Amino acid sequence: MGCSQLRNDFPDPVWREDPEKFFRGSQTVFGDCSVPWISETCGMHKSLPLALLFLVSPLVEAAEWPPGEPSSSKIFNARKTETFRHGVNPEWGYAVAQEDAFVVMHPKTSLENAPLYVVLHSAGHDVFSCVNCTKTVGNHDIYRSPDDHYALYLDCRKNRNDWWWGGMHRRDKGLTQRNSGGDTVPVEKRVIDTVRWAIKRYRIDPNRVYLSGNSMGGSGTLGIGMRHGDVFAAIKANVPAGVEHVSERLFFPPKSVPEKVSLPDPPICINYSAQNDGWSIGHDRFLDAMEGRNYALFFYWGAFGHANNSASIKTVNDLIDSFDWLRVRKDEAYPVFTKASTNSKLPWPDDLKSREAGQVNAFFRWKIVGDAARKLEISLFLVSPGDLKTQFRIPAEARADVSVRRLQNFRLKAGASFQWQFGETRGEGQADARGLITIPGLKISDTPTVLRVVPESQKGAATPGPDARHQVEGRGWRLDKARVTDPTRPRVLLIGDSILSGYRMRVVGALQRTAYVDAWVNPHWQSENTNRLLADLLEKNGPYDVVHFNMGLHGWTEGRIKEGTFRSLTGAYVAVLKAKVPGAKLIWASSTPVTAKGDPSRLEAEINPIIVEHNRMAAEVMQEAGVPVSDFYTLLLNRRELAKGDRFHWTGPAYRLLGEKVVASIRRALGSSPPSTSP
Repeated sequence: MGCSQLRNDFPDPVWREDPEKFFRGSQTVFGDCSVPWISETCGMHKSLPLALLFLVSPLVEAAEWPPGEPSSSKIFNARKTETFRHGVNPEWGYAVAQEDAFVVMHPKTSLENAPLYVVLHSAGHDVFSCVNCTKTVGNHDIYRSPDDHYALYLDCRKNRNDWWWGGMHRRDKGLTQRNSGGDTVPVEKRVIDTVRWAIKRYRIDPNRVYLSGNSMGGSGTLGIGMRHGDVFAAIKANVPAGVEHVSERLFFPPKSVPEKVSLPDPPICINYSAQNDGWSIGHDRFLDAMEGRNYALFFYWGAFGHANNSASIKTVNDLIDSFDWLRVRKDEAYPVFTKASTNSKLPWPDDLKSREAGQVNAFFRWKIVGDAARKLEISLFLVSPGDLKTQFRIPAEARADVSVRRLQNFRLKAGASFQWQFGETRGEGQADARGLITIPGLKISDTPTVLRVVPESQKGAATPGPDARHQVEGRGWRLDKARVTDPTRPRVLLIGDSILSGYRMRVVGALQRTAYVDAWVNPHWQSENTNRLLADLLEKNGPYDVVHFNMGLHGWTEGRIKEGTFRSLTGAYVAVLKAKVPGAKLIWASSTPVTAKGDPSRLEAEINPIIVEHNRMAAEVMQEAGVPVSDFYTLLLNRRELAKGDRFHWTGPAYRLLGEKVVASIRRALGSSPPSTSP
């Protein structure tokens, strides 16, 4: 099989016979991969093993969507690597049937709830040569996923109408005519559905999914990623080949978002481009649009051309990897910094011969302190010279407007008034027509300072809670129900308060192939009314095979549970469970420790003893009722360094421990074992 045969396997339009010709606007290119179907002098003896590793066997029957078994499974770069082929989903809207392939690379060590790193290749590659680049450091470094992530490599080269990842660029009128507008096109829908398929198949943490791309793939990363903040936590584009794709899909000026279109809060965007790269034209308009919409952007530039070697780029601008974008979570709020006093002067559009490197928002950092129904707290600060070594001068202070997106619990109605405090500075504001909060001109330094925002009145809060404890780390008090498609699969009900919100998705993800998991997140304590609510919920939503329940933290306030009634009310609660779901196996979880505010190393002196006593009495009731105990309290008692510091709540690692404990207890109850990640 010669190079010409390989080329016929990947038919391309004449205008992209030589993809690298499109990069001639650049003055510098670092690194390359051999792409056997581009040239007859491709060094076939070196590239053939890769082709044999990933090309699909002709004996495999026509593929469908969703894909079934992988067409190949190999060890590549010491990581299990699977190739899948598939047909189309009619909902994508392809005019004719086609076949596509993608590659999944596993973490070096098997992990539960691992993150996912998604890669879109450049015009000079397809999915297989893109994977091949990961063998060599310095060769399209953005293609390389961390060893503890799953990686998903997608393809847009094989089928003509998928080119440029469904986007467009100013050098091709045909693409622009075909793909302009705000509507997503078939290849974009295919990308998103493939990502969602991978999340489900490999039990990915849905809150840690990241999109990356180089050149044409960078253009696709911006165009597809920014439109899908409901899928991606953060995105990173290396020398994107045009900003037209994202401008069209997000209705950037002079267009505006249509009234009937609702765009989710976008992912945090990291972009690095070169002013001496012809593909970077328009980045001035891109930055203006991002700031005008209050979208989060970390932007770096310099005279490094259309480069793909990170080490070489860093000789020009060493900030490109300074922000840890792979720690961003989709289930956490984030601040947006705009009009920052520390931003460098843009070389676009009039100073493209400049050799100066620059940045936008490179030095801002934050930590979410609390995102509750009636109070938002975010610690804002600048990175310090001790934490970041760079050729840039790190400022001691900066002024910037600060907006907040992806709020999980604190929300304001459009036009609602709010009060804010930042250090000694206080003020008032009003949410915009979308409910977006913006505080202008905050003075931020390398000393962490908490920004606190509260509604001016309860009328302005979208989901107020009854008291300081009634604040869920999630979407509020609710019953989350799984969609049942297989009536033979077991059903599980989780009952708890805001602590359940912290570990719920870990349980759902871990059991997604084993059971349907519903979750009732509620603020109730032992009472006759609670027992009536429980009975009603079970009648309307049962039956269940396992019920894992907790009720305790909200009962500490004096007067809520009448003296001498705790045992009887708890026993009646268990009786309701046994009566309404008689076939269910029950598991009770003790309440978690309450730590001293601001000092998790100490236990809260007044509240925690009440929790300990309630746990003791509940354990006695469970022993009499024959209900096994999942001991949350003991699990976290000596892990108080994982507490948030707000007395009641915990950080991600603690919720991970709780989730693992819940999953193990439910598996024992169901008599099941963890399924293999391999089909």
